[in-house]
This record gives sequence, C-alpha cells and structure tokens, in this order.
Amino acid sequence: MQLYVATRKGLFIIEPGRWGLGRPHFLGDPVNAVLAHGGAIYAALNLGHFGVKLRRSDNGGESWSEIAAPACPPKPAGTDDKTEWKLVQIWTLEGAGDTLWAGTNPGGLFRSRDRGESWSLVTSLWDRKERTEWFGGGYDSPGIHSICIDPRDERKLTIAVSCGGVWQSANAGESWQLAASGMHADYFPPERKHDQNIQDVHRMVQSPARPEVLYAQHHNGVFRTTDGAASWQEVTAIAPS
Repeated sequence: MQLYVATRKGLFIIEPGRWGLGRPHFLGDPVNAVLAHGGAIYAALNLGHFGVKLRRSDNGGESWSEIAAPACPPKPAGTDDKTEWKLVQIWTLEGAGDTLWAGTNPGGLFRSRDRGESWSLVTSLWDRKERTEWFGGGYDSPGIHSICIDPRDERKLTIAVSCGGVWQSANAGESWQLAASGMHADYFPPERKHDQNIQDVHRMVQSPARPEVLYAQHHNGVFRTTDGAASWQEVTAIAPS
C-alpha cells in the first residue's frame, strides 16, 4: 500500500516498508487533493493565475495527463446569491464504483462517471435555497471539504461544508437533507447557535468498520454521531481542538 501526501509544494508518494519520500510530482505546485481509485491516481492542483487543474495517472504516477476540471455554471442575472460562481479550488476527491465526487469552493459538489473526463454539478444541492446562506470559514467562499461514502451502500453520501453544516443523501445525490442536529455554533447569537445550516465543520470522517459512526472536527469542538448523522454529540472528555 502506498501513501499519497498532497502538499503546497507538490505530491509525494511514500512506498511501503520505508518512511522516505519517493520521487516528487508537480514539484513546487500546490496540490489540494489526491485520490487513488479504480487503478488511477487523481491530483487536484491550484495554480493561482492559471486556475484549478486536474491530473490523472494510469501507471502509478510514472506519467500524468490533464483531464477536465469541474466548472461552475454562469451566474444568472438578478440573483441574490452573494457567492461568486467561480471555481476556487477542488478541496476533496472521493470515489465509489464508477463514480468520482469532487467537493469544491465555492460550495459546489461535482460528479464524474467517466474517470474525470467530464464533470457535472449536483444541482439538487446547489439549487437549494439554504446554500445561499453558506459562508466561508477560512476562505471568502464556502467549501465542501469532506465527502463520506457509506461502504455498505455507495448511494448514501454524507458531506460537510465550511460553513454550511452537514448534509446527507440516501440516493446518490438526487435529494439532500441537513444532518447537523446537535452541533452548536458559539460564534453566532444564542438564538441561532443550533442552526444546522451555519455550522462550521472543519473535517469529517466515517468509520469503515462501523459506518454509522462519524467524527467531525468543528470550529467549536469535536462531535461524534453513532446513528449515521441523525444526531451529533460533543466529545467533551478531550482538550479543546
């Protein structure tokens, strides 16, 4: 098993049996996300003035080819959406079966069914009125940084947004519901601190052995769910994050 490390200075592949860096890839370029799936390696780069780029290797990193990066649709005139409809970065990549998923700033979830050759925006999430209330935590725009695919059923997705809470789909993204009950945003007035749509989750992971268990590192602490994100409880028996 190889370990892929995406950094602001390139992509590094650590070979099994030794703790040492192999040959670097994209040396000096920021690599935001990397995914090994289906016999290929995917790397998302953020080249500043030259934009977001996506690369794929079909030979273990010996060579790379450029493939299409997701793109936001044109922003319609007259909308009250304050988010700029422009791809800032690919924050995370995940895959299951023949489907790839990309979470991005400014809060768009994209899907590919042809190994990244083309991408489609998941409009069932993008078009929800709640999305216009999302906002950036560390960036100017909101971002989808965590995509958890249930190993028992790849149609069941749980995603986390900074800042936009946790969302879940049971039908491969056809419909969505908020799933951040129990989280609290202490940076908001008391009457809104439990609003699920404004929670600032920084990272979320799912237990592969017990998929109903997920952990979330939140702006205000660490939360855990044992019922598949139906409810969350703060883990208080640890030092503040």
